[in-house]
Amino acid sequence: MDLAKALLSGNANYAIASLPLTLFLSALPHWYTIYLAESNKVQGGWTNENPRAFVARLNAKAASGKKLSDLESMILRGQSAQQNGFEWWAVWAVAAALGTWAKIPQDQMFRYTAIHVVSRAIYSYLYVVTSSRKGSYLRTLVFQVSIYPAVAIFFKAALAL
Repeated sequence: MDLAKALLSGNANYAIASLPLTLFLSALPHWYTIYLAESNKVQGGWTNENPRAFVARLNAKAASGKKLSDLESMILRGQSAQQNGFEWWAVWAVAAALGTWAKIPQDQMFRYTAIHVVSRAIYSYLYVVTSSRKGSYLRTLVFQVSIYPAVAIFFKAALAL
């Protein structure tokens, strides 16, 4: 594959190449929680005919004051992690495009991309498994690290353009 060779040789735009990877990372919590819902028959199993209704029913249960099981809570956190990933993906895509357009040096773009991808992977993992308030602060800290690369690229692009 030409992209793989280009990535390994350092001749590829890592930020642009990270876009499908970050979409994949965003989708992983969704697929994992589908597996959890199906294998444990939460609400009778995942309702793929109307997946948002499945999540809405869990949210409604929580909103009504009923206690969610640990598994139900994990499923909701996984769906939230997916949503956050897709919401943040657009910001990263703009940063990757602006950084490329502004000709930010590839070594800097590589570092920003690595920080972004690794921190997003850690963030998604923490989102799914963290159920305590204390642990949620670590997740928030990792999220702040994950937004740093895009913000830095925006400032660098503003200076370069």
